[in-house]
Amino acid sequence: MMLPIIFRRRHSGYRQGSYRPSRNTGAGKRHGGCLAFSALVSAIAVALWALWYFYPLSDEEKAYSATRLVTETRYIISSDTNDILAFTATRGDTILEGISNASASQKEPIVRDTVNALWVRRWEYLPYNGGNLAAEAPDTASICRIPPGNIAPLLDKQARNISEEQANVREQQADVEYFLRTHTVLDNGFDIVARYGKKLEQNAKALAEAANVVKNAQKSKSLSLRLERRYYLFADSTGRRTECIPVKTKGGLIYLTVKEPCGEPGMTSRLPKKQDAPALLKGLRPRKTAPKTSAVDSIGTYKGGRDSLAMPHGYGRLLTFHGAYYEGEWVHGKRTGVGFSIIPGKRLCLGEWKDDRFLGERIAYTPERIYGIDISRHQHEKGKKRYSINWKDLRIISLGKKSKKIIHGKVDYPVRFVFIKATEGVTVRNRYFAADYAAARKHGYRTGAYHFFSTKTSGRQQAINFLRHSRYTKGDLPPVLDLEPTDAQIRKMGGIDNLFHHARQWLNTVEKAHGVRPILYISQRFVNKYLSLAPDLHNNYNVWIARYGEYKPDVNLSYWQLSPDGRVKGIHGDVDINVYNGFDFP
Repeated sequence: MMLPIIFRRRHSGYRQGSYRPSRNTGAGKRHGGCLAFSALVSAIAVALWALWYFYPLSDEEKAYSATRLVTETRYIISSDTNDILAFTATRGDTILEGISNASASQKEPIVRDTVNALWVRRWEYLPYNGGNLAAEAPDTASICRIPPGNIAPLLDKQARNISEEQANVREQQADVEYFLRTHTVLDNGFDIVARYGKKLEQNAKALAEAANVVKNAQKSKSLSLRLERRYYLFADSTGRRTECIPVKTKGGLIYLTVKEPCGEPGMTSRLPKKQDAPALLKGLRPRKTAPKTSAVDSIGTYKGGRDSLAMPHGYGRLLTFHGAYYEGEWVHGKRTGVGFSIIPGKRLCLGEWKDDRFLGERIAYTPERIYGIDISRHQHEKGKKRYSINWKDLRIISLGKKSKKIIHGKVDYPVRFVFIKATEGVTVRNRYFAADYAAARKHGYRTGAYHFFSTKTSGRQQAINFLRHSRYTKGDLPPVLDLEPTDAQIRKMGGIDNLFHHARQWLNTVEKAHGVRPILYISQRFVNKYLSLAPDLHNNYNVWIARYGEYKPDVNLSYWQLSPDGRVKGIHGDVDINVYNGFDFP
């Protein structure tokens, strides 16, 4: 009968509602203290975090976070999965520049540049944990947004453009070769033209390679275009660089992470917030004390000295988008001084400039040049007096006084060639021609005959008169047509077209008879006013020009009559002095 005893409820000795001491009273106090301490630590941590997060960076920390990235950029045209063509830049979003094969083994050419960058926090609200890089996002050329279907027409246009550029280069090479053939290193600017000739050789090779790449690309289908840009961080003083991988582009900035951790700021550094990166990057830009571009930069690429307004000043080079090139001296944005210019479709210009206007080439007269004279009956007759020529030792002792000349040393030059007047019109002939021609040949002078053109008779009839009373022997200089009519004579003949018609008759008849193309003797005034109206004569005939100014004529020059009042030992009176345009006398 123990069950009632076992299950009997035991009554406490304390009354209900009275205090009952707990066995865990000390532990409770400790637990409360821990919570208070944790709250305090958390509050301190939050305060420290807030101090870390909101306290502005010092100038030293900002400078420590700044760095620079190297960018390498090129554009790729692909066919399906194969890269077939690369280029480095565009001109007007239609012309491709720096074309090369886009094979995996060929990474050139590329465009290298440097951009400001900033180490920023990788995770915004946490202390430093590795860092990302932020840089201003580069502009993407609009050509990258063209539809795939427009890439093939773009390549067709590029092929035509390359063909035009190749024609321009060939034309300029011919002009440069002609200049180098007719000048020596003694001439001012010779080295400039020689350097440009080397550059043309490189351009010709690059254009040939580009033409081949474009031709192969035109055969491909399913074309696409993309921009390929790589970023690198220089990690140490040895130049070792680490590639940076773009993560995202946001708000005009591009964020990158380094491929291999190296060169990052120390763990104790505080890094800028991402939202502060735009302002900090803007502060890294150099302050401009003067504009870096001027009106010249809008028409091409200029490299050289500048004044305070960024205008070309001093020595500089300008290559325009249309292929024109100038190298030489500038004064506040204008070509002034000695300079070299070459423009597609126009002749090479090397000489003196003033306010963007080409004055001409001023040559130096030295004993190394090839000098000659031209004579007629006037060297034998002065009124009623008659004079002979002492052919044994003709020496040029004066270049005349009609113009300024740069003369090195004493004028005492041997006569190397002689042009003799043979005929005029259809009836006039020089009675001294035969004797002078025989004497000049006998004494070893290169000899040639010239005809004075008349506006009163046909060119064919005048050619017959010339052929009948002149001489041409193997080794002689080409026959010359002296063409210097007045404006009134041209009008009386029926106009300039009729004059050129009869001049062509004379030239063609004489060339057919002797098998050599004649030379045109004309004045600078005739060149300026009329010669451009006859492109065939301008382009196909060498010129012997009469110009008494100080600058060299800018035509396809063979001989330059530089003065009518020279003096020659062995000849009485004034003599026309001529200089051959070159140093390798034919």
